[in-house]
Amino acid sequence: MQIKNRFEVPIPPDEAYPFLIDISSIVPCFPGAELVEKIDEDNFKGRVTVRLGPLMMVFNGKLNIASRDAAARAGVVKATWNEAKGRGNATSVTRFAMNDHGGGTRVEIVSDIQLAGAVAQYGRGTGMIADISAQLVDKFALNLRDTIDAVALDPKNAEISGLTLVSRALLNRLKR
Repeated sequence: MQIKNRFEVPIPPDEAYPFLIDISSIVPCFPGAELVEKIDEDNFKGRVTVRLGPLMMVFNGKLNIASRDAAARAGVVKATWNEAKGRGNATSVTRFAMNDHGGGTRVEIVSDIQLAGAVAQYGRGTGMIADISAQLVDKFALNLRDTIDAVALDPKNAEISGLTLVSRALLNRLKR
């Protein structure tokens, strides 16, 4: 299935691209996500907890930045996920591109997702997977904007630290 999403961030594309291509920096902004291990610059292990209707599922996975194009401010991230209790798996290929949008950046995302096992049955018929994806992207974008705003407001922050991102993500989670 193909899912399209988009969101905006309040910084220009040339600033947004290096920030958004850095998986270690953005994972704390993604609801339910955790970076387990950074293998190298392009490969990571992670965990995502997702609620599909009444079920809570934990997926362990591997992410690979398959393509980076700084000039076009675009990239491709491939991921494979296995549900921790053996209820299925998912693979995804996510393509993103960034464009100038009123002094900020619009990020366009197209994800090709393949689900197998019981995971595929939980959401396929009702369109639940697409709805969940849209909600996760909206929450991610909100957390990301909050993180960017927090860094921008503090003149001592010449660069974005992982500690700042994690603490901001935790604060956002507590607010909800």
